[in-house]
Amino acid sequence: MQRLKRNVTFRQALSINISAIIGAGIFTVSGVAAGLAGPSSIISILIGAIIAIFTGMSFAELAHMYAREGGNYEYSREVMGSYAGYIAGFIWIIATIISGAAVALSFGGYFESIIKFANAEVVAALLIIILSIINYFGVKHSARFSSILIAINIAILLIFGFIGLFFIKMSNFKPFFPHGITGMLAASSFIFFAYTGFARVTMLGEEIEEPRKTIPRAIILSIAISAAIYMLVMTALIGIVPYANIANSESPLAYGIYYATKSPLASYIIAIGAMIATINVDLTMILGLSRVVFAMSRDKDLPKSLAKINKYGAPSRAIVFSSLVMILAIFTIDFKNIIAFSNAAALTSYAIANLAALKLSLLNKNKKEKMLFKSSYFFIIPILGFLLTLTMLSFLTRFSIMLDFWVLIIITIYYVFVRAERERHGLPLTMYKKLPKKKNW
Repeated sequence: MQRLKRNVTFRQALSINISAIIGAGIFTVSGVAAGLAGPSSIISILIGAIIAIFTGMSFAELAHMYAREGGNYEYSREVMGSYAGYIAGFIWIIATIISGAAVALSFGGYFESIIKFANAEVVAALLIIILSIINYFGVKHSARFSSILIAINIAILLIFGFIGLFFIKMSNFKPFFPHGITGMLAASSFIFFAYTGFARVTMLGEEIEEPRKTIPRAIILSIAISAAIYMLVMTALIGIVPYANIANSESPLAYGIYYATKSPLASYIIAIGAMIATINVDLTMILGLSRVVFAMSRDKDLPKSLAKINKYGAPSRAIVFSSLVMILAIFTIDFKNIIAFSNAAALTSYAIANLAALKLSLLNKNKKEKMLFKSSYFFIIPILGFLLTLTMLSFLTRFSIMLDFWVLIIITIYYVFVRAERERHGLPLTMYKKLPKKKNW
């Protein structure tokens, strides 16, 4: 069996997860949230983090029990069976391909606005190629590059936050609930998607040192750190510019810093921060996507040839395959109509993870010593996570929900076909083999 090298430290795992969360979204979502909730969007950020924590704790418990490559694909098939694994794996792959292509196009758009003769789609494809090469040379190089990018990105956000604090006008915080509690909750559901990278580290279960400890800590801590930075940024933004001014802005942070300082340079620096964020998000998306493809191909749920590991300890063919499909999506998918589907697909995967964590907690209710969270009432957490996930789904467009439904139907048909073919040829329904236990797990 192909084995990966366990050489990702806690600090690198945390960096990967924060990079997946603090992406370009905060540079744009802040304006939409302000339009929905006004100053109370500051509380919306905290509520969004709490919603993410419930599902994050479910992932943490699953990672503590099953520290393997592939994240929710492996967790779901281990706890709930091969069908659940199929659904969780394929739906996550589709969501990531669409999201990764959209993020790359966002970078291409920024680049095109600076270099007028550039083509956004070509730039996006070149970005995917460059990031794939970095991933090809192993997770260590990817993690180090990601650490550098996230350090720069966080520094830019902190500079924005602290500069903004000197220009705050308290009058901008009145009224605090201009659209009532309903507006605040609507903003919370929108902001939740700014946290959806919190499960990225679970894809690297076989490459992380002491994964049973490292992964849960990285999930919870990355959400907490991201929430603190988001709240600082939103407080500064609302304080320096009336929320109505940024409600429809495509770059609210750049607009806000220019509004306060009248400095084009400051606005330019924020724009660079947004571009760095898009690079980092796509880097971790390719990293996570290739690991899920690797895990599924190793189990023969995808072609086994994709499970090849190169001399750098990276699943090279899975990386190449993931990148090529993402590039194909850049040139073929109409993102105006389909991008919301990626959120629906991600939420579907989260719902399955919560159900898996619920079943796991019930199966081990008399074996608390095996669990990360040893409380007899832990089962409440995945239940809340599941219900909140469904609530988030209800805020999406009808088109995205229906598309999600039909994709699930297609995956189910494919699963039944593959299962029937394996039974017809007398093959096992899954080629999965348990990995040997190790002390540092």
